[in-house]
Amino acid sequence: MKPKRIVDLSHTLVPGKEEYRLEADTRFTEQWPQFAQYQRIDQGWYLISEVTLNTHVGTHIELPYHHCREGLDAATFPLSHLIGEAAVVDISAFGQNDCIDLAALRSCVGDRLRPGDIAFFYTGLDRCYRTPQQHHRPWFTTEAIGWLVEVAQIRVMGVDTSGIEVRTAAGQPLAGQPNHERLLCAGIPLVEFLTNLHEFLNLRFTAFLLPVKIAGIEAFPVRAIGIEWEEASG
Repeated sequence: MKPKRIVDLSHTLVPGKEEYRLEADTRFTEQWPQFAQYQRIDQGWYLISEVTLNTHVGTHIELPYHHCREGLDAATFPLSHLIGEAAVVDISAFGQNDCIDLAALRSCVGDRLRPGDIAFFYTGLDRCYRTPQQHHRPWFTTEAIGWLVEVAQIRVMGVDTSGIEVRTAAGQPLAGQPNHERLLCAGIPLVEFLTNLHEFLNLRFTAFLLPVKIAGIEAFPVRAIGIEWEEASG
């Protein structure tokens, strides 16, 4: 099969503009003491950068090790669970601080999800990224997250907002992170701050969610992409 469309589901990260730390130091090679022996020819363009970042900056994937002492990290989590069939569930009817309980979730899911799916949840609030409203989002009850784990049997959960965690009536976080613990300790990663999920509403597609393979890291920015395939002919 040939790709019909390839859609970038990740936000562009801009050093110095993100809520979480992201700094880039870019220099010509000879300006780095450790690379001084690599000389440019005349005024040739030869750059090397060093990047300092928070592992939860931008579109990022959180692995089980984030909340589980024995959980798999960015180096050990299997690729077979980060590449696969995906579907988008439309929860855009829920806005800032709205609660998505089990009944509401099941109504939104309908028959869209299959066991083993990478399940993305679309709110449309990705438009708020890098604005004062970037944490505006609905939230899920822990019972609803448990249903995704046990009944829907999803492989990965992804949202186009800053998270899934339970909030108070005033929109404040509770102590602990029961939804993260329920999901991640079942071996199901969470991707936050996705974008462009509207491109795949009512479609099934293939998703790739690939963090850099670093031992001992609980989360990392991810280049998330979705591929819609050409239908086979003949």
